[in-house]
Amino acid sequence: MYQVQNVRKTINTHLDKLETDLLDKLDNKEKLQCKRIDSLIEKISKMNKNVKQIVNDLKRVKQHASDFQAFLGIHEWNTKIEVQEKDWVSLQTDQIMSVIDIQFELSPILIKFDKDVKELGKLEVKCSSSKKVLLRKEKQGQIFVPDSKTVDDIKLTNIRSFQTPNGTSKDTFITGIDMFDDGRIVLADDERLNKRLIIMNQVGEYIKTVPLDHQCYDVAVIDKDTVATTLVFAKTVVIVNVNSSNVQRTIHTKDKCYGIISKGKQLMVSLYNKTIQFFDMSRNTFSTLSTAEISVHCSLLSDKLYYTTHISDAVYSITLKGEVCWKFDCQKSDYPAGITNDASGNIFIACRDSNQLMVVGPDGKKSRILLTKEDGLDQTKAIHYNRKRSMLLVCNLSGQCFLYKVTN
Repeated sequence: MYQVQNVRKTINTHLDKLETDLLDKLDNKEKLQCKRIDSLIEKISKMNKNVKQIVNDLKRVKQHASDFQAFLGIHEWNTKIEVQEKDWVSLQTDQIMSVIDIQFELSPILIKFDKDVKELGKLEVKCSSSKKVLLRKEKQGQIFVPDSKTVDDIKLTNIRSFQTPNGTSKDTFITGIDMFDDGRIVLADDERLNKRLIIMNQVGEYIKTVPLDHQCYDVAVIDKDTVATTLVFAKTVVIVNVNSSNVQRTIHTKDKCYGIISKGKQLMVSLYNKTIQFFDMSRNTFSTLSTAEISVHCSLLSDKLYYTTHISDAVYSITLKGEVCWKFDCQKSDYPAGITNDASGNIFIACRDSNQLMVVGPDGKKSRILLTKEDGLDQTKAIHYNRKRSMLLVCNLSGQCFLYKVTN
């Protein structure tokens, strides 16, 4: 339905522009006619003044002058009267005394719009082959395993791009992003003066800013009203109600905290001391998982954790016990940062310094570059894959965001 919303928005914007242009033209026409009316009034007032002067002169002559003097003045008065008569005739023949009626005729295409446009578009159901289902035997019986698509099958279609608004600082450092179930987008701005979360709707329109006391690095949606965000240098995670902007809870971490993800009632936070800290909000319990290197961003799918490290330009896949499943080495100086998964287990990685978005297969063996600088990427760190909508959000450090539909 986003296409319908885009078309509706485009039509409304265009109609608003046409209405504004029409009102401007009407205002100019009205001012022109008012100017002509003022000119007419000025000319008639001047003629009235001249006629009154002639009448007063005649009265004075009749009272005080001799018949001979009156005779001599007749020629002069005749000349003056003729001048006024000519001016009056001129006014009557000129369009300045015409009756002005400003009329408006609606464009024929708009008159017939409700009759000619019967539908917004055509729905077409296309059938494609379903995913193959493999039958795998286990000791306890048989289970069905969907055949996942490879990284070569992934296609990105750009839906729209948008820009986050400026904050206190002219600079913006978007380092984290997530999406609510209703399509709203929340972004973490790590710029030291801004210290804020930004809420925008699914078409990229600004909704509000949630101010924070400290710099935030990443953000994770908990439910329709609350998010969790990492305050890096304060070494705390705060749970914030985005409607009231109130902090509902503060969780202290053992070191500087960076990436955060939310899974049910559990939060997972990447710490600078080579650990990922788990916090169970329902039980108020903590647990810690050691990592091979410093993890900045992390992602979770089923029983696997994935994290990026810019120290060695690598991506790790580990079990929930900390055992390394595989390590994928990026190019030197790629600076892998943001990381997210689709439902098939493919891993999307934003490489800040090489201005690339890559996808790595579930086994960590195959990879492919999906987006580059030519696609608008510029120091990209924040990415999020919405599995319900099959949409990928990609955001540059500067706040320029791109929304893609992901298909196989």
